[in-house]
Amino acid sequence: MSIRSHFIPASLAILMAAIAGPSYALEFPQTRDRGAPARGPSLATRGEICLDPQNRPSLTSLLPHNAIATAFGNDTDIPMALWFYVPETSATSAELTIVSELGDELYQRTIALPDTPGTIQIDLPRHQVDGVTPAFESGQLYFWDFALICDPDDRGDDILLGGGIQRLDASPDFLAQLDGVADDPLAQAELYASAGVWQETIALAANLRPQNPKAWTELLSSVDLAAIAEKPIVGQSRSLVDIPTPVPTAPNANATTPNDDDSGNLQRLLEGINYRAE
Repeated sequence: MSIRSHFIPASLAILMAAIAGPSYALEFPQTRDRGAPARGPSLATRGEICLDPQNRPSLTSLLPHNAIATAFGNDTDIPMALWFYVPETSATSAELTIVSELGDELYQRTIALPDTPGTIQIDLPRHQVDGVTPAFESGQLYFWDFALICDPDDRGDDILLGGGIQRLDASPDFLAQLDGVADDPLAQAELYASAGVWQETIALAANLRPQNPKAWTELLSSVDLAAIAEKPIVGQSRSLVDIPTPVPTAPNANATTPNDDDSGNLQRLLEGINYRAE
């Protein structure tokens, strides 16, 4: 075969790729998990009464390896939510508790569990009870505790998961990039992922799943949750959340990105929460 005959098919392939438009790999950057709580439960507990230890995947929080759900946005419009995979279980309810770094309880909610296994989204409050003060201040690390209630009369049988929430300010450069892909939710998700912002990334991927299941699979696989990617999302028949565009905010000198110290502090505080629940 001549050099020309090799060149023509290659040129056509490049042209077809260009016509098809840009492609995105929705992968979340690796985060260190040193000191971070596990995203699934330890079943070496009495909690086996409502979960089959042989059933995989088990109860799981959909988070990066450091178990911290970061988010961009302003005080009022940022979507705040946690995602969990709930397998077949005899439990009918769960309880979500959120505390500050000092251990002060900020929020508690009982959640009715779906009748069938699937991934659920739990929306979080955007404001405190006064309707004005942000529920999550920029740069602060908050801690959540998700309890699967196996026996309402004996909360010592609860199966517990834990993790963190942190809201950060979006930079003007990031907002400019986001504005450039305003009509492309997949490109937006890729931008959020490359910036290490979990909550908007997973929300966009979930919205895209009916039309683009590959994006959802890529995202969860990138954080070693491939086994959950094929499971149904409860309420998937409609768009799950609307993703507002965050507005520019003044740089926060106290704002930090999640790091190893955050994960270690997270584990220590969650141990305290779990101890109080027993």
